[in-house]
Amino acid sequence: MSIQKKVGTFVLVALLFGLLSLHTLAAPPSETLVEQHTETFEDGSYVVVSTYESQGYGRASGTVTGHRDYSYYDGGLAWVYTVRGTFNYTGSSAECVSASDSYTIHNNAWYCAGSSAYASGNTAYANGTMRRGSDGREIYPSVSLSCSANGSLY
Repeated sequence: MSIQKKVGTFVLVALLFGLLSLHTLAAPPSETLVEQHTETFEDGSYVVVSTYESQGYGRASGTVTGHRDYSYYDGGLAWVYTVRGTFNYTGSSAECVSASDSYTIHNNAWYCAGSSAYASGNTAYANGTMRRGSDGREIYPSVSLSCSANGSLY
């Protein structure tokens, strides 16, 4: 193999390792499940409420982000409604600085007929209307995510 090919191969390998390192540095933060519980309804349907904290960005600076999923099951996963929040905390107080909501439909019989999110105090709030098209049944997920003064989500 000529010296030019060896140098070219070395440069290519070094470039690939560099790109992989940059990708690792730019990867989104991982998420940790903080809390989860299930609520069952009289008709046999149920929701699983799961709270996640994002790990990685800003934690040491007094900022924490996370989300709470409201996963509705009716003969299988039908949809997930989510509130997301970013919080600043000081050790003596906490404030929600941004709130947003989103949803994912897993059963096409359902759709979102409306939703909203807002921040107030140390809590992110989201309210939605999920509707089943076949019979007009509606479920109104109301989901909130709060932060303690020491940065714990609940």
